[in-house]
Amino acid sequence: MDSLWRIGDEVKAALEDGRGVVALETAVLTHGLPYPDNLETMHRMAQAVRQAGAVPAVMGILRGRPVVGLTPGDWEALLDRPEKCSIRDIGLAVARGVNGGTTVALTAYMAHQVGITVFATGGIGGVHRGAEKTWDVSTDLYLLAQVPITVVSAGAKSILDLPKTAEFLESLGIPVLGFQTDELPGFYVRTTGLPVTGRVDQVSEVIAVRHAMNRAHLSQALLVVQPGPESVSPALVDRLIDEALHEAAMHGVRGKATTPYLLGYLNERAGDQLKAANIALLVANAGLAGAIAAYHA
Repeated sequence: MDSLWRIGDEVKAALEDGRGVVALETAVLTHGLPYPDNLETMHRMAQAVRQAGAVPAVMGILRGRPVVGLTPGDWEALLDRPEKCSIRDIGLAVARGVNGGTTVALTAYMAHQVGITVFATGGIGGVHRGAEKTWDVSTDLYLLAQVPITVVSAGAKSILDLPKTAEFLESLGIPVLGFQTDELPGFYVRTTGLPVTGRVDQVSEVIAVRHAMNRAHLSQALLVVQPGPESVSPALVDRLIDEALHEAAMHGVRGKATTPYLLGYLNERAGDQLKAANIALLVANAGLAGAIAAYHA
């Protein structure tokens, strides 16, 4: 492995021993939740992975070094003026020696590079509302079409155009398995009315699908989605998103700053309700990913 990557001792040992490992992104730590909820949530996610029988591999860029397996002490250090880093940002982040919270795209890429096959997140990125004018489509979608890993999420973030995101996933050949659900969840909301590629009710079924995809030499990720444990009223979420989009446009927010801005606006206006739902789904997804990784190993 190229010396660019630093792999934590526990993660390295687990990979060498063939034990299950789950990648965890850190954009949620640096840009998704306020302090100290961010650190507490990362601890809960890591613990959920361990309780399921797998090893957590928290990803991030620490002082210009991409790390697979950040320690809790590293999490604190990562919060010192971090940047939000996706695929296009890794070169600059490394060259400038900055701290970076990794997005879904970069976390999935790093996981694949070191041989981690399961990844847990909250909600993937997708097609933004108004994309027919802005062409704002998350790198997450393109990257997930290129790495054969299993990604567990609560669907795509509610701030997105979910029907267009579902269509884009189909166009890229990325299968969406609903874990004990027939519909694509919408992050804060449990149902969207959008069908998944197929429903599964057991972890063993997820493994069987991924195994078949591997035998067919497919490059796409397998997206496993489950509704969050705490649902929020769709009407409330839609109203807040409309307000947030208006405010973002007024302040000229665009590009990679859009998602943190919109999520921050929603959390501020909805009090603890959305934050609690966000944390609950993050922990639940980490647990399911841990079960998949442990079973697969």
